[in-house]
Amino acid sequence: MARNKFSTNFLFNVFGSIFPIVVSLGTVPFYLHLIGTDRYGIVAISWILLGYLGFLDFGLSRASANALAQLGHASSRERSPVLMTAFYSNLGLGALGGLILYPIGDMVLLHFVRIPPDLMAETRHAYPWMTVMLPLGMINGVATGAMESRERFLLSNMLNSSTTMAGQIIPLVCIHIWGPQLTVVLPAIVLSRLGMIVLAYCVVMVLEWPIRPLDFDVTWLKRLLGYGSWVSISSLINPLLDTSNQLIIGATLGVTSVGQYTVPMNLAMRSQVVATALARTLFPRLSRAERGEAVDLTRRATSSLTYGFGLICAPGIVFSGAFLHMWVGGNFADVSRPVAEILMFGAWTNGIAFLPYGLLQGQGRPHITAKVSMVEILPFFCVLWLFIRWWGLPGAAAAWTLRVTINLVALYLLSDCLSRQTWRLVPGMMIMTGALVVSLLVPMTLLVSAGAAAVAGLAMAFAAYRLDPGLHDMVRRLVPRAGGKPRVTITG
Repeated sequence: MARNKFSTNFLFNVFGSIFPIVVSLGTVPFYLHLIGTDRYGIVAISWILLGYLGFLDFGLSRASANALAQLGHASSRERSPVLMTAFYSNLGLGALGGLILYPIGDMVLLHFVRIPPDLMAETRHAYPWMTVMLPLGMINGVATGAMESRERFLLSNMLNSSTTMAGQIIPLVCIHIWGPQLTVVLPAIVLSRLGMIVLAYCVVMVLEWPIRPLDFDVTWLKRLLGYGSWVSISSLINPLLDTSNQLIIGATLGVTSVGQYTVPMNLAMRSQVVATALARTLFPRLSRAERGEAVDLTRRATSSLTYGFGLICAPGIVFSGAFLHMWVGGNFADVSRPVAEILMFGAWTNGIAFLPYGLLQGQGRPHITAKVSMVEILPFFCVLWLFIRWWGLPGAAAAWTLRVTINLVALYLLSDCLSRQTWRLVPGMMIMTGALVVSLLVPMTLLVSAGAAAVAGLAMAFAAYRLDPGLHDMVRRLVPRAGGKPRVTITG
């Protein structure tokens, strides 16, 4: 029963992420056509600045999710102080962050990034709307954590998917009605997000009732900050490491190059549906489990994710160039193709790293993930600057991919997940590396790309069946053999 619930929650998280991705992929060409590459690059940089100031919640969203998961079977009276303390704290810190974001954004967008002169006034008038998004995003994290701590992943995904889809579709409708200005796009994004967050809190109130609005608890605030202070360091550094490429590209190569990098970057990040879903599903259980059980669960999940996610990324690497030509076409696709191929490899290693990252934080060791991020800062920026100078956009993609791959190795070792069975992951790495080398060095037509993607997928599937016990047993359950008795590999 526990295994079935885990599998169901995992599927909710997978499909809850796929629907918004489909909508996003479908709307990007419309945005590029209606507002142009320059405006799209400005919107992308605005989102980056928002991500940078996410650390201002001091890790309270993650800390409250961890605390509420440990209180998963407690009464609403016991959970209410955690929930309300996190809500009020994030609301206040979000408002403070919005005040900080306004002058920082003005400086970065209007003085650091090379924006075409005819868009300067439009950007200045539209930008204040983006600062409102920070407190909205911070309190939304508390609502999501409350639902997922009770493993109500269906509700959480329905609301988050609806929020993402509304933020993609409603601005397009507004552009059609009022025109392709940033002063139309950004307010539409903000107001659609606001409406969905109000709905999310209505659902949380029903789940957690009775909630006492004045249940702000200083003791809980200290406990949450003790855990969350380290998480906040990761929240500050990780967005900087993940998206600084785009700011530096904007400063050195221009805002048009930001759009040419952002589209494949978003494509690679959205391929992480399976990895994100598995990490989200595991986190409440890792927060409640004993250390030995949590490590064992993470090891087995890592093996399954290496090959399961590889079934997406290996074909994705060799087919990404053909996909970009079909999707956005023209010179844009020619420039972005090698970027997409390199970033897809990085998305794979980065996605696997979600599991040891979640293990460390779920087991109350967020200081380790924070310290790893701190050590990476200086080497990464040196490599990033050099690679962009040498190879342009593909260099930026290579620098990010190299960092997240090293990050995976470090987290895996520090979480004590290394075991005698780790060798089973090596063939997956070899298949992914081979796919990347072939895609970068061999020119391919659409038909050849499709064939190469099929070969890469079959190679990964064969390795998964032979080397991963979890996927092997799943196949045996689906296609039972005479006399064969399936084993349960992931338990509650």
